[in-house]
Amino acid sequence: MVKRRGDAFRLEWQGLDEFIEDLEGMEKDFENNVKKAMGKYGNLAEEGSKALSPRDSGDLESSINFDRPKSQGGSIVVEGGSNLDYALRQHEAPERTGVRDKNDAGVKEAGYYVDGRGRRTRQKPTWRGQQAGRKYMERAIVATEKDFDKIMANALEQTLRGRRK
Repeated sequence: MVKRRGDAFRLEWQGLDEFIEDLEGMEKDFENNVKKAMGKYGNLAEEGSKALSPRDSGDLESSINFDRPKSQGGSIVVEGGSNLDYALRQHEAPERTGVRDKNDAGVKEAGYYVDGRGRRTRQKPTWRGQQAGRKYMERAIVATEKDFDKIMANALEQTLRGRRK
């Protein structure tokens, strides 16, 4: 509220005590909202990682999962990935150029690999404009950075409005 007193103005914030009461307990609401938001983002990161992962037998794609959010120290963490031994190797494989054959249990498929991506990988639909292949998890995270910012901003907004998501 603004009041004029002679040559000066007086600015007064009425209801400070009520506002402080509203803030009490807000940290727990914020933590709950962030946990839910991190779960939502973890689901999106999982979706992107699966969509961008190489596909041969489909084992790698189906092995990718992200856990539920957990509090660890002063952080809220979502962990995800694959439990397959070759998942990291597939993720970090150097780029290859050219055409190669596939030899699977004695069955040769000519021209199966093109620039390091197998036929089934090349047939996967794009996800957010990207094709499946190496660095699949890293690219999923980069492709969803704006989503992360939006999801976290929404968690803060919900907290400040006093509502739980």
